[in-house]
Amino acid sequence: MKIQNLLLVLVPIIAFFIVLQPLVHPGFFTIHDDEQIGRLYDLDKTVKAGHIPPRLAQDLGFGYDYPLFNFYPSFVYYIGELFHLVGFSYIDSTKAVIALGFTLSFLSMYLFSKEYIGKSGGVIAALLYTLAPYHSVDIYVRGALPEFFSFVFIPVLFLIYKKLADTKKIQFALVGSILITLLILTHNLVAMMTVLFVGPYILFLLFGSKQKKLFIFQVLTSVIIGILASSYFWLPSFLERKYTMVDLLTKELADYNIHFVCLKQFWNSPWGYGGSLLGCEDGLSFQIGKVHIIGSLIAFFLGIISFRKNKKIGTIVFVFFALFVFSLFIQLRLSRPLWDRVQTFWYIQFPWRFLIFSAFTSSFLTGAIFVWIKQKSIHMVLLVSLVLVSVVLYKDYFRPQTYLLSATDTSYTDPSVIGWRTSIMAFEYVPKGIKTKRSDVGTTIIDITKDQVAKGVFSIEKGTMDVTVLVDIPQEKRVVIRAKEDGVFRFNIFSFPGWEVTIDGKKTNYYDTNPLKLITIPVPKGTHTVVATLRDTPERTLGNSFSVIGIALLFGLSFFILVPKAKKRFLLHS
Repeated sequence: MKIQNLLLVLVPIIAFFIVLQPLVHPGFFTIHDDEQIGRLYDLDKTVKAGHIPPRLAQDLGFGYDYPLFNFYPSFVYYIGELFHLVGFSYIDSTKAVIALGFTLSFLSMYLFSKEYIGKSGGVIAALLYTLAPYHSVDIYVRGALPEFFSFVFIPVLFLIYKKLADTKKIQFALVGSILITLLILTHNLVAMMTVLFVGPYILFLLFGSKQKKLFIFQVLTSVIIGILASSYFWLPSFLERKYTMVDLLTKELADYNIHFVCLKQFWNSPWGYGGSLLGCEDGLSFQIGKVHIIGSLIAFFLGIISFRKNKKIGTIVFVFFALFVFSLFIQLRLSRPLWDRVQTFWYIQFPWRFLIFSAFTSSFLTGAIFVWIKQKSIHMVLLVSLVLVSVVLYKDYFRPQTYLLSATDTSYTDPSVIGWRTSIMAFEYVPKGIKTKRSDVGTTIIDITKDQVAKGVFSIEKGTMDVTVLVDIPQEKRVVIRAKEDGVFRFNIFSFPGWEVTIDGKKTNYYDTNPLKLITIPVPKGTHTVVATLRDTPERTLGNSFSVIGIALLFGLSFFILVPKAKKRFLLHS
């Protein structure tokens, strides 16, 4: 058993060496979504400016105060900000988030899996979850940092509901509410997808529960608090998207009809660094992993053969195999009628996002094989064999296409870079009605040129003015204008609900009838203090209020639980 324990320690070391090796190179590496460092840079600006919760990215969106964080989940950038505040560069902070994501994913999967399939099965499940090809696709190909980090929360959410079913302790419901909150703030689409998997799992737990009403109450408590606490983000994100171009661009570039997976791609999908295309010849891999697939099938057949002897493990294997099969079905064109009828699915955009759950369920199933291996020698041989085969098959996937060894923070945060090269990659949250044109491939793009990127806080559209900038932070622009004649002044800010403009303390109407939908006001002759401030809309106010209620409930219930325990311990020791 000493050798086995040694192996259980070596497995995570091997896994981390493989997946984290690209992070030790100087500089950074190429990814599709090459906005991650720019987003962290802009989040840092908003936090330091006191713009909490953040709604705007001052430099992205061509420098016109892009409302990115009103719509895009930001939790991973909060983590990156913590690393940056203690002295890490923006690049190293991003790398630290990636390293943390891999580490916590391994730990999360191990802690959940070992509850059912023991230490050996748990460590193999965690290894396969960490080395799942889509795990690498997410971060080293696509660069989808928030989606990548959502790998962390799925297994531990399953674990918390198992603990809740086993113990009925309300503290597990509170932990569950925190996890739901963080998952929504990490990737709201993955959170929505998770319901399709954790929901049936909760029903499975409910079936075996002796106190069903209490369990249902506690589950609902966790869900309600989690949804409330995260409302400051998801509520305005959902309700205010109609003011942006996101729905139009989603239909053109991320239409689910284009991105179904072909059945053969689950088994054999050549590795690549291109994009997702219509048909079976995509530029990136959608393979699940041969070890994952074979292991899942073996576990299923072992579950059938030995079901009478061990119904408990057989049942959980059947549940996970059913979830695994569903994760495959929902990615295939066969599921199109479901996608067509459930419009909520359209926001998921890419059916292959469900590869996260294929990786989760198949990793657990493969680890479950160890439940049926009782002989120590066979147990050890299988453990070593699975580790070696997994390393050989998957290790080469965990490397970027190109290392940018000379890249520094400036390579991503220089105004000429973040204002144009980074901004032109994604602009779905610009105001609806902005001037657009057709690209060479027939898609809608903003009709903007590099020389139209914002070069400061303002521009003078008409008249002669001297302008002094007093405040220039994401949520507020304050200037003093000395107008020698009546004129027209323009803030370099996208017109978006919530912006309020005052002249000498009096609210004034602005107009945005210009190609880029920028805030424009007439200014009379004389000296004036002009301020543009982002206020909360009714949608944001409602979301913020719900979040306050959710957080208050969380702290209130925590206090209710902890104080009696503290009193009891005090009395016992007094």
